[in-house]
Order: sequence, then structure tokens, then C-alpha cells
Amino acid sequence: MIFPMTLNRLTRELEAAGIEDAAFEARLICARFTGVTEAKLLSEPDAELQGSDELALAVSRRLAREPLQYVLGEWEFMGLPFDVSDKCLIPRADTELLCETAIIYLPHGGRMLDLYTGSGCIAVSCAHYRPDAVVSALEKYPGALESAKKNAEKNGVSVGFIEADVNDPAAVTGEYDVIVSNPPYVTAEEMETLAPELSFEPREALTDGGDGLSFYRSIVKIYPAHLAAGGTLAFEHGAAQGEAVRQIVREAGYVPETLFDLGGHERVTLFHTKTYTEK
Repeated sequence: MIFPMTLNRLTRELEAAGIEDAAFEARLICARFTGVTEAKLLSEPDAELQGSDELALAVSRRLAREPLQYVLGEWEFMGLPFDVSDKCLIPRADTELLCETAIIYLPHGGRMLDLYTGSGCIAVSCAHYRPDAVVSALEKYPGALESAKKNAEKNGVSVGFIEADVNDPAAVTGEYDVIVSNPPYVTAEEMETLAPELSFEPREALTDGGDGLSFYRSIVKIYPAHLAAGGTLAFEHGAAQGEAVRQIVREAGYVPETLFDLGGHERVTLFHTKTYTEK
């Protein structure tokens, strides 16, 4: 425990640990574990805060570079609260573009499938903002699936969960108007250079252990058969993977379209069944 605990003292300790946005994180940690509002913390940054074992543990975890989201236990995505744990990938703002894309292309009363649902952030958000739709979500790992179910309950939405391997051609039946996926796409090489925080997230949710593209190849091979006429399949991918993913889509006989995130990076590639080209 840093003693005496003050907002300014914690900010300096986080900075010394190499954490970016130390002031922002210090406010969130102090507010979460002391009950003091951020406004009061900012007005009295050198005021000594009431210590507790819970606060001390949170500080030690973050100084050890455990992700802030895991330390807080909750994170916001699409304006909704999501419980997070090391059983699933942390919801990221970049993924909101994929979620928004699904919401746009999902027809009224349509059916949507989220592959590699993880925390459930995409499926739950779509179910929240499109209550007219029927939303399903597929996840292989029981721990992540349990997190997704809890987040659906937390946000009061109905999602049909499927425990299965995305690579299994028999994993799902029926047709969907929109299928989305944020698969593991970090390459094995990139995994060796990631920030310390990434080592706390489940490796299987980050990488395929190879070139980062194997799941796109598998999904494009299996899931167009489950798209309704005029349906849409959309992926999130890394900022440098846009052309590689587009090529996978082209080789399957479809016409890809890539969308840019707020940072100006290629982030989501999609295609529609109506643009299928007969060979």
C-alpha cells in the first residue's frame, strides 16, 4: 500500500511504473475503491484517502501491469457496462465500429450471429440497441461463455448462446442476416512485442499462433452458407491486415469493403452475399 494514499501520489507511482494516462487511471482506481467522486478527487488531489485492503490490492495489481479493466472489474462498451475478467478479451473502443456495422446492416426483425463472442460485448450491445432482432453468439471456451451470459443478464437482453468451435462446420444451423466476428488476429511474431498488460489476457483470444489470418480463412469457407440472401459478413482485423483479409474474401468470390476506425486505420472488412461473383 502506498502511504499516505493521495490522488497525486498514486499518479506519480503509476507514471513511474511506465503506465500511460496515469492521471486518468489514478482517478478511476481511487473513485472505484474509495467511493470518493472524481470531482472531489480533482479538487483535493493531495487529500489523504481512506485506505482499505481492497484499494491496496487494486493498486498493487495495476503497478504489476495487470490491465486497468481487470482491476476495476468492469468496463464500458457502446455506452453499456460489461463485467470483465481474465477469461475473455477486454472490450475495446476499436471494436465498436464492428458493432455499429452490424446494427446498420441488420434488417428489422433480422437474425444476427456473433462468432468468438468472448465477453459478449458485440452480441449484447446489438441486442440492446436492436431489440427487434434475434441475436445469437458462439464461443468455444466455457469461461468466456459464462462471462458473456452474465453480461447479457447484467444488461437485461436476450442472446442465444452456442458453445462450439467456430472451425466446426456443424457449429450452427440455419441462416442469419448478419454474421460478425472479432477473431484472434495478432500474429505470433507480434505477440512477442506486445505491452505487458496483454500477457494477462487469454492468449487464445489474441492470436492464432501463426500469421493471424487462419480464422478469417476458416470463417469465409464455412459461414457464407449460413447467410441469408443479401446478408452481410463482417470482420474486425488489425490495422495492417486489411489487404490480406480483402484478398481472402476475393479468393472466396466476394467483393470486400473496408471501413476505417476513428484513428484512420483499416479496421472492419465486410461483404454481402448479393455481391457474389460466379466463377
